[in-house]
Amino acid sequence: MVNIESGPSGANSDSPDAASLPSALMPSALFVSEPGGVRATELTRGPWAHQVMHGGAICGLLGWAVEREQRRAGIAQVCSRLTVEILSGMPMASYEITATTVKAGKRTALVDAEVRAAPSEIPVPGQSNRGRLVARATSQWLTPTIPAVEPGSDGQSLPPIPVERADPGANPDIDYPRPGFNADAVDFRFVDGSTEEPGPGRTWLRLDYPLVAGEETSPLARVATLADLGAAVGWDFSPSGGAYINTDVTLQLLRVPAGEWFYFDAATVVAPRGLAGTHTAISDRHGLLGWVLQSQVEAPAEIGFPGGMNAARQTHMP
Repeated sequence: MVNIESGPSGANSDSPDAASLPSALMPSALFVSEPGGVRATELTRGPWAHQVMHGGAICGLLGWAVEREQRRAGIAQVCSRLTVEILSGMPMASYEITATTVKAGKRTALVDAEVRAAPSEIPVPGQSNRGRLVARATSQWLTPTIPAVEPGSDGQSLPPIPVERADPGANPDIDYPRPGFNADAVDFRFVDGSTEEPGPGRTWLRLDYPLVAGEETSPLARVATLADLGAAVGWDFSPSGGAYINTDVTLQLLRVPAGEWFYFDAATVVAPRGLAGTHTAISDRHGLLGWVLQSQVEAPAEIGFPGGMNAARQTHMP
């Protein structure tokens, strides 16, 4: 097991090309390293509650943690699966991160990670001072049977990246936080749909800021940070007209991601009794990369669609 501390220097070279706010007001990254963990910045904020982190930021953080442990343990395999479970809402705050190698075999390896709230500054005699568990991840790493080669096109025809960048924060019916994850940390280029419209959606997107300040964001951490957005791209109403919310994300990869841009083709399938599932096919410029699966349950009324569910329902429900 290893405690996650600050890593190598060298910031991600990505830079925002459409900043609606003065650059001086934008944090430099989603997280800042601290001894034993990280501190979340305002770029992690999600639309459900403006002081609570978006699931994408949490997925990226856990992807970063398992990858650092994989490297520390000398595991040379390719990540084939990352499953994240978010156990409670996570405010912008400081968190402890730990990662553990469960198995380091020749063909397969397993790495787990946990995120805990920062421990109390005043220890209580006779009680553990470990912070509360708020998110966790499991990951599987597989040994390819064919030597590494440069990725080439798989022949899949993908639409070009649109020129126009979407601006979720400009929608008057939906109260996105600024700075925030959807509106500022991610560059959406929609082919069909939008994050404000129900139904299937297709978009190119990329992470516009480094995940952790002072570090280059790896391809795995980059796609892990974006994975939770499948539910935002392909969301739909419940039969009662409510909103769905997910508390887990499973990212399955066929190979190492390549480049900054990823193509999401997402849709939500509604099942009886208020349950649903979102399926997202992910590609990069070389073709199909993998999939994201998200379990969905109808959100409590008190955290309904941020500021715009009534307007959206009136527009789209029969």
